[in-house]
Amino acid sequence: MSTMTLTGYENRVNEYALATGRPIKASAVKAIAKKLHARQARMSDLDLERVFMHSDATPPQAFKNIQRNDLNAARRLGLVAA
Repeated sequence: MSTMTLTGYENRVNEYALATGRPIKASAVKAIAKKLHARQARMSDLDLERVFMHSDATPPQAFKNIQRNDLNAARRLGLVAA
């Protein structure tokens, strides 16, 4: 899983603000970026829990479920088109 730095999230939030024409204060950008960065740090633990605590009928089905969940997460984060 690729990780983004706190500065990377700040840049991403600033880019979004410019693209949508919504002015965001520097303090708000930092707060949003900090929340996103913390969520990313927790995500790896949640992914491990999802893999080990969920049983699938077959290994191929487990792989399909993980791929679908990852794609849905990427859509929610705006990393891929909906």
